[in-house]
Amino acid sequence: MATKTLNIALDERLLKKVDSVVKKEMASRSEYFRRLALSDLSRREALQSILDSGNKRGKSLKFKNETEAMQAMSLK
Repeated sequence: MATKTLNIALDERLLKKVDSVVKKEMASRSEYFRRLALSDLSRREALQSILDSGNKRGKSLKFKNETEAMQAMSLK
C-alpha cells in the first residue's frame, strides 16, 4: 500500500505524552498515529451502524422524530 507523509503540529506537552506512549508501546510516532486513525475510523463506523439501526427501528415503529422516540422510551 502506498503511503503519504503528513506534517502535523502538536503543542509540546501533548507531544511529550505521545512520545511517552510511543516509547513504552510502539515503534514510532507514525505507528501511533496510524493506530489512532484506524481506531477512530473503526469507532466512527460502529457508531454510525448503531445510529443507522436506531433510525431503522424508529421508522419501523413509525416515529416521526427523535422527540417521539424519547417520549416512547420514557413511558416504558
